[in-house]
Amino acid sequence: MQIQQKLEYPLWKIPYFLIKSLLIFIKVIRTGILTLLIENKYFNRQTELILKILNFILGSKNKIRIGEKLSNILINLGPGYIKFGQALSTRPDILGKITCDELKKLQGNLKPFPNYIAKKIINDENEFFFQESLASFDENPIASASVAQVHTGILKDGKKIAIKILKPNIHKQLFKDFTFFYWAAKFLEFCVPNIKRLKLSKNVEVLSEVSLNELDLTLEASAADELAENFKDHPNYKVPKIYWEFTTKKMLVIEFIEGIRIDDLDSLNAYEHNVKKITEIGTEVFFLQVFRDGFFHGDMHPGNILIDKKGALVPIDFGIMGRLSNKDRQFLALLLTYLLNKNYKKVVELHDEANMLGKNISHDHLSQAIRAISTPILNKPIGEVSLAKLLGQILNLSKKFNIEVQPQFTLLQKTMLMAEGTTRQINPNINMWELSRPLIDKWITDTHDPFKVLEEWFHKNKMALLKIPEIINKIDEILLKKK
Repeated sequence: MQIQQKLEYPLWKIPYFLIKSLLIFIKVIRTGILTLLIENKYFNRQTELILKILNFILGSKNKIRIGEKLSNILINLGPGYIKFGQALSTRPDILGKITCDELKKLQGNLKPFPNYIAKKIINDENEFFFQESLASFDENPIASASVAQVHTGILKDGKKIAIKILKPNIHKQLFKDFTFFYWAAKFLEFCVPNIKRLKLSKNVEVLSEVSLNELDLTLEASAADELAENFKDHPNYKVPKIYWEFTTKKMLVIEFIEGIRIDDLDSLNAYEHNVKKITEIGTEVFFLQVFRDGFFHGDMHPGNILIDKKGALVPIDFGIMGRLSNKDRQFLALLLTYLLNKNYKKVVELHDEANMLGKNISHDHLSQAIRAISTPILNKPIGEVSLAKLLGQILNLSKKFNIEVQPQFTLLQKTMLMAEGTTRQINPNINMWELSRPLIDKWITDTHDPFKVLEEWFHKNKMALLKIPEIINKIDEILLKKK
């Protein structure tokens, strides 16, 4: 069954959704979050005035407790909202460091479910696991996140493992959240027809499908396995080993990694890790995943990236992964290159060639609009440049210039925001996109090399080409018979 059919909701739920959305809106405003958004000047004057009135009536002026209040609300609302909070935790440029530090607790410090339930789930998945495979098991989880919690154990051969277990009833809870998000997107598209080109409901479908894959841990294991294969020759990016013999849909058994969170600067410095090198490795890995492989880690918050004792980056969660076709990768590479080079006419031509512009759109006017939103961002100090934010601003032009929004870039943009946020936290003086520029330029050159294109064509059609002699022989036989 397609994800769209799964997200459909009965008509009788609409009044409930309307009331729920209003209550959530009020709860979020009461945290005082509008104070931060207004201060950062993200809205036009009319919108800002409305937000100021709402904030005056309902908002809190206590900036210190905004993160704490918001975290509690998101936890109470459900796992889908927690994921939203995890993404926000990487954006101190929007919410400030104090608020983001509080939201980081959503990355792995949630209240765990009882130990007896954890042991029951493990036993139900593999009744011989405790007796035949484990030498010891730690009943206290080392992490508890939105959909699962993690325990450690030691196998009888002495190897330490991490055991990830899905939370009880998580499938039902997560689906409940995404169904509401889907309705909210549909509601906005109905009320504001011009917003349809943003494809909000389609974006919810994409994010729902990707997130719901987390609920089958064999798929997560498969994703880790593919990522490991892609980086088997990379000395500074290590994917933990998957123990397939113990892994099931509800239980993932993986090599335990001793490491430091990538944003724990005090510990990184104490162990004399080179933070600049870590940033460079992270940038290279991000580029390779997105452009070389078209298969990337889609949940790159700092809680999912460890630094081992050798300084290698170690991803530890593979539930959300994204894919891009070669065509999408070429579009993205050229777009980033043109933006970094401030070649705004080329940006417009690129959108036009991809059939993303409406009819009768003035290229000059669109180019001027892109320049207007790009210049303030690209002229910032090097550590503050955000291409992810710039892409978001370009998407905001879709209403005025009828730009067709591409849902396949939704997860990537979220990943870019997380990658930028993490990079900025650990090394504010480095722009990851400047580091990526030579890699992107080389990739564009290689993918447009006629010999490279010809080589790839031969590789894809190798089996058909091998049959050519056989086909020629059959044609000769037919011609001989006719004689």
